[in-house]
Amino acid sequence: MIYVRAAVEGKLDDAIARRLVTDAGAEIANVYRTDGRANLIGRIRGYAAAAHYDRWLVLCDLDQDQCAPQFVAAHLPAPSDLELRVAVRSIEAWLLADPGLAKVLGIRQAQLPRQPELELRPKQTLINLARNSPRRRVREDIGGRPGQPDPGSLYNETLINFVNSKWNTERAAERSPSLRRAMEAVGRLAGG
Repeated sequence: MIYVRAAVEGKLDDAIARRLVTDAGAEIANVYRTDGRANLIGRIRGYAAAAHYDRWLVLCDLDQDQCAPQFVAAHLPAPSDLELRVAVRSIEAWLLADPGLAKVLGIRQAQLPRQPELELRPKQTLINLARNSPRRRVREDIGGRPGQPDPGSLYNETLINFVNSKWNTERAAERSPSLRRAMEAVGRLAGG
């Protein structure tokens, strides 16, 4: 069995990393949550050094940086055995890319963005979709309070459940180029 270590920003990213690795036929050795993008970026050189001995995947949001390849070049020492994959603009874009998310939110598929990576703030897009759901539970659990930037208290729990049980990564990769590249990278890690 091939084992992969991963480093991510938070809980939702943790679930996504685990899902990508297991879908590729490998096992997760450990997932290190850094509690934020800045902490993750600050540790990339250490993870890159560890990648000489183990297989490593690092998932990071692009946020408002302009270009994923430039971001990787700026933060990943070369050469490196580490796979640094960047979600354009945020990991939520990868979830918005799966039309199946509409069912979880109780909305029509047509309400999901057709190109979620073009959203300036995919997380806020997801929260706003939840806030406009006809289902009160979705509005409260995911959407949180209207007028507030924070999601609902069950945001992570609900989306992690979606990732673990319903997320169709193949379908999502059709509308998310950065997810497709991440899946290819994890496939390389799992393949030897």
